[in-house]
Amino acid sequence: MRRILAALAGAGLVLLSVIAMTGTSNAAEQQPAIIGGHGATETYSWMVSLSNGCGGSLVAPQWIVTANHCGSASQGRVGSTNKNSGGELLRIDRRITKSGTDLTLMHTSTASTKAPVKLATSNPAAGSAVRLLGWGCLSWPSCSTPSTLQEIDLTILASSRCYAGGGASTDVCVSGDRTHSACHGDSGGPAVVGTRGNWTLVGETHGPGDNNGECATTTLYTGIAANLSWIRQQTGI
Repeated sequence: MRRILAALAGAGLVLLSVIAMTGTSNAAEQQPAIIGGHGATETYSWMVSLSNGCGGSLVAPQWIVTANHCGSASQGRVGSTNKNSGGELLRIDRRITKSGTDLTLMHTSTASTKAPVKLATSNPAAGSAVRLLGWGCLSWPSCSTPSTLQEIDLTILASSRCYAGGGASTDVCVSGDRTHSACHGDSGGPAVVGTRGNWTLVGETHGPGDNNGECATTTLYTGIAANLSWIRQQTGI
């Protein structure tokens, strides 16, 4: 995922959105979504669909957490399960990236009225449940993308299981396989823990957890807890 993105960066393209736009629409080739998930079971007030095809999470009235490798976005739709309608459409006027990480904060020109997500103060334990959210590919290597937000419940792995994908001990590693995984278009989006209406952001989608593929594998998430002080410093929360 990141290797192909780097190759296209000079042309000013964002791989995640390009694949989504050029993917097949043949329903016969689709698998259940995210890969292996299903339509959102609730409206997440803090979920963001960015105009460049990536996901994000509202962490303060005017701040969105996403991935640096997503590039820029002109606007974000907050608090809707449909990436094309509903919620609040906010203009993004600047971005700040934490040096040496894939973590970016996008600032909106006006404040959202939606409730932000809580931020983790520690990483969840290996073996615990985690929920991934996004509008990414429903299958791989053929790719079609949904209009409706998808979710899937997977399992936290030891951080070391994602070291091959460039992860560190402070990052979050999530289980996955060919039929259950995050994929292109899910980048920048959230990994959360909790229960209905009470979620905590533990990670931001960075890329595959190994070096053997792009999707349909474990997924590496930039750990929120390890970057919490920086996020608070930048946003004032």
